[in-house]
Amino acid sequence: MKFLHTLALSAALALPGLAAQAQQSEFGPADATDTYYWISNKANLPLFVQYDYVGMEKIANELGVRVVVAGPTDFDLPGFIAAVDQVCAQGPSGVAVVGGWDPSLTEPVRRCLEAGVPTVVVDGDLPDSGRLTYIGTNWTQVGVAQARKMMEVLPDGGQIAMMSIINAGNMREAVAGFQAYIEANGGGKYEIVANEDDKGDAQEAARITASLLAAFPDLKGIAGFDSESGAGIVTALREAGKEPGDLKVTAMEQTPDFFKTAQEGWVDGIIVQNRELFIYYSIQMLHDYKTNGLRTAGLDGANGGRPIPDSVDTGVAVITRDNVDAVLAALGVQ
Repeated sequence: MKFLHTLALSAALALPGLAAQAQQSEFGPADATDTYYWISNKANLPLFVQYDYVGMEKIANELGVRVVVAGPTDFDLPGFIAAVDQVCAQGPSGVAVVGGWDPSLTEPVRRCLEAGVPTVVVDGDLPDSGRLTYIGTNWTQVGVAQARKMMEVLPDGGQIAMMSIINAGNMREAVAGFQAYIEANGGGKYEIVANEDDKGDAQEAARITASLLAAFPDLKGIAGFDSESGAGIVTALREAGKEPGDLKVTAMEQTPDFFKTAQEGWVDGIIVQNRELFIYYSIQMLHDYKTNGLRTAGLDGANGGRPIPDSVDTGVAVITRDNVDAVLAALGVQ
């Protein structure tokens, strides 16, 4: 049996009819009967390649199905929506859409379902889309986890700035969770002075950090909510001549190399999603929906039953200076 495994996106196959920037990778047996798609913006984001692709390969080979990556390589919302529409027009066995990028994905997901394509949403829910299930992080809790860590390392309070992809629905949930927790538990000691849009770009995050340092000389902390903000924050602090710990930083995960910033003291808390589980359970549930024949309240999925859960919270972990050595050792990072 021949297996397709093209982690390098340069070897990707173009989906017919999609823009040139759209690309895909495939996992699982080439002669599989069932084909499932994972569709996202920035489909070759290092975060996705490092984590999500691991889950894709594992579940594809366990179930004997094909799992195909599709979507634009840049932040291209129209291209993303076009990819969802065109994939679903092909009538695959099922589709997992990374829904956290923008609420406007609600309608494309609804169209997939209306076309009879089982569709789930991962990494940012679209509850009004009618999706079969949501698998991923509770983004409000991402914000809460960062707020707890920030308050722990800044017990005396002070000025705090935030940055994220402002238009991404999941980021808005995280920012709201952070703000609400600080306001409810901070005793009035904390002032959130900025909420900046780094557009998911480390260079932009570095530029914003430099501007924040100039605008707010008393700034005590920065919280970054996308996978590129932390790297940009640390770069700017180094370039500004700061020392580890001068400014308190919380961030989302990036590649394992970024975890070293916790080891070095630049970042006080890195919130890590259990991303390998996103696509693993997405494909498992899509396949179950198609094949398990389960009924709830006597009804199957076509008649209002729910043979799969409505949502699955895959949880988060927090990497700090206290546990980072064990994490790096487990990942084989020197």
